[in-house]
Amino acid sequence: MEGGRLIPWHAYVARRPAMAGCPSNGVLGLRVEWDGHGEIVRICGVLGAPVREHVLFDRTVDPAILTSAEIDAQVLAAVLALGDTA
Repeated sequence: MEGGRLIPWHAYVARRPAMAGCPSNGVLGLRVEWDGHGEIVRICGVLGAPVREHVLFDRTVDPAILTSAEIDAQVLAAVLALGDTA
């Protein structure tokens, strides 16, 4: 992996139409990592109190996911699965 970037939850949702209306379920931000070719490799949710990360999407585990719509669907499902546990 080449790099990562922390994106506030509200900024990610504002730029990703598929995430509209998704509750944060405790996710304060997302850490997005990409490879040397600019492809997203992993997205982790950063949760507070205590601060910890939860993997929402990992292409190394499921390399078949290629499109941004598929990534959004995985992130959405993972955040919704957090529910009240966050």
